Amino acid sequence: MQSEILSSYTTTQYLLVIEPHEALRTEILRIKKYFAETYDCPAAATGRPNITLARFEQFDMVEQRIIHRLQLLATAHNSFVVELHDFESYPTHSIFINVTTKTQIVELVKALRPMQHLLKIDKDRKPHFITEPHITIARKLLPWQYEKGWLELSNTHFSGRFVVDHLLLLRKRHGDNHFTTVKKFKLLNEKVSTVQGQLFN
Repeated sequence: MQSEILSSYTTTQYLLVIEPHEALRTEILRIKKYFAETYDCPAAATGRPNITLARFEQFDMVEQRIIHRLQLLATAHNSFVVELHDFESYPTHSIFINVTTKTQIVELVKALRPMQHLLKIDKDRKPHFITEPHITIARKLLPWQYEKGWLELSNTHFSGRFVVDHLLLLRKRHGDNHFTTVKKFKLLNEKVSTVQGQLFN
C-alpha cells in the first residue's frame, strides 16, 4: 500500500554542479558547438558546461529538505580555485576537459555522502557521486566520432581557471527538455552551529 502511495508522487532528476564563470562557459560552449557541427553530434552542443558533483532522482516533496542540507554544507565550505588543462577521454565514447585541481572538489563530494539517504528514492535509484571531476565536451559517441574527434582534441591545447564560490542545484522534471536552476548556494566558510536544548534547567 505504501509503495502505491509513493508511486503516485512526482519524481524529479537533479544535478549538483560547479559552473565556470561566464567568459569561460562561453569559450567551452564554442568548443562544444564546433564539435557538434564537425562530427555530426548535435547532443554535444547542448548541456551547460559544468563539473557535476552528484546526480540523483527524488520526489518533489523532498526538495526543500535537500535545499536546507545543501545550504548548511555550502555555508561551511570555503571557495577555491579550479584549474583546467587540455582534453582527456574515456576511450571509445567520451571526450572532456581535464580538471587538474581535483582535491577540493573530491573533498566536497565526500562531504555530500552523509546526506545520501536524502538523495535516494530506493535501493535501485541511488545517487551517483563523481570520483573524477571533468567538464564534458561530448559523450555517447559513435566509434568514428570518438576516433576523429579525439585525434583532433588530443592535439589541441586548452587552459582555464576559475574561482568556485558557489554550487548550483539543477532539476529536470518529467516532460522538461533541459535542466533549470533551483538554487544557488554560496560557499561562505562559516562554522555552522546547532543550538541544542538544555537537558536540565
